[in-house]
Amino acid sequence: MTGPKILVLNPSGTDIYDEVTREVAIPAVASDTEVVIRNLEGHVPRTAFLPAPSVLLNALLTAVVEAEKDGFDAVVIACCDDPGLLDAKELVSIPVTGPMEAAVHTAAPLGRLAVIAPRIESGENENLPANSNWVRRRIHQYGMDHNFAGVRHAPCPHPSQSETERLLDQDINQLCDLVRGGMANALKDTGIKQSQLACEEDDADVLFFACTIWSGLLDPVQENVPARVLDPVATPVRFAEMLARNCINP
Repeated sequence: MTGPKILVLNPSGTDIYDEVTREVAIPAVASDTEVVIRNLEGHVPRTAFLPAPSVLLNALLTAVVEAEKDGFDAVVIACCDDPGLLDAKELVSIPVTGPMEAAVHTAAPLGRLAVIAPRIESGENENLPANSNWVRRRIHQYGMDHNFAGVRHAPCPHPSQSETERLLDQDINQLCDLVRGGMANALKDTGIKQSQLACEEDDADVLFFACTIWSGLLDPVQENVPARVLDPVATPVRFAEMLARNCINP
C-alpha cells in the first residue's frame, strides 16, 4: 500500500519559496509519503510576501479544489495566517490544514504555546498585518485560548519596492536569499531573546514561529531555549500526513 500524497500550496505568484519549502517538507514525513509543492503563479500578483486577500482567495480555493481532483490526500496552505482555510475545508472532502492550525493542535499535548510573529511592512499588492492580533484571532478561532502563553514579535525587513521589482524580474533566487537573510537576522536580533522571554516570563513550553519563510532557519533558536520549537513548514506537513493516513486507513 502506498503512502499519502500531500500538496503543499505556497500562496505566492512565483516559485520563490518552493525549493526551500521542499527542502524542509520532504524530510519531515515518512519515506512512503509523497510531497508536492505548488504555487499560484499566473493567478495572483508576483510579490515577495503574501498577496492581498482580495487577489488571493479565489485562486487559492480553486487550487485546493484542483488538488482533490488530482488525487491528493491532503493539502497544506503554506501561510501561517491560514488564509482561506475554513472555506477550503467546506469545498473538498480531503483534509486541508495550515501552519497555525497544525501548530496549536500539535502543541496541545506538549504544553503551553507561545507564538513569535513577524512584523513586516507591506509592499505593493501585499496586505501584511501591522500588529499581532491576527495570531490572537486564530488561537481563539481554534479554541486554544486555554493553552496560549501569548504572542511576541520579531520585526523583519522588507526589501525596497524597487529592489523587489528588479529581482522579481531578474533574479528571483537572489530575492529569496535577501528575504530569508532578513528573516534570519531578525531571529538573531530579536527572535531568540523574545523566545527566551516567552519561556521565562510566559511559561511557554512550545514556541511557534509564525511565518513560513522562517522555515529551516530555527536551529539557533532551539539551541538557546528549553522549549520545543515548531517549524512552520514541517509542522503542518506532518499534521497533514497524520490526517491523510487516518482518512486512508480509518
